[in-house]
Amino acid sequence: MIRVRIRPRLLKTARGLTQAEVAEVNAAIAAAQENFGQPHLHAGVGLRKLGRRSYEVRAGLDHRVVFVLESGELIAHDIMDHNQIRQWLKGRKGC
Repeated sequence: MIRVRIRPRLLKTARGLTQAEVAEVNAAIAAAQENFGQPHLHAGVGLRKLGRRSYEVRAGLDHRVVFVLESGELIAHDIMDHNQIRQWLKGRKGC
């Protein structure tokens, strides 16, 4: 199982969510950690590659947890919606 580190930015974003939404985010992070590196299971947990080192996992209908793969571990960067991810990716060309 891959190690996951949580960035302070994600924790700050999570403060604005309901308890149910936070539970969905926690479940999504756990599912990504458990299934990362097993591509045939990625679709089942909603894990999707965004770029060379960037991934997202669904956390409910409106939220996605964005990860960056660094030094063999997943960095849970932030919680975003679809449009925010598109903007974020534009600023991270090549990731």
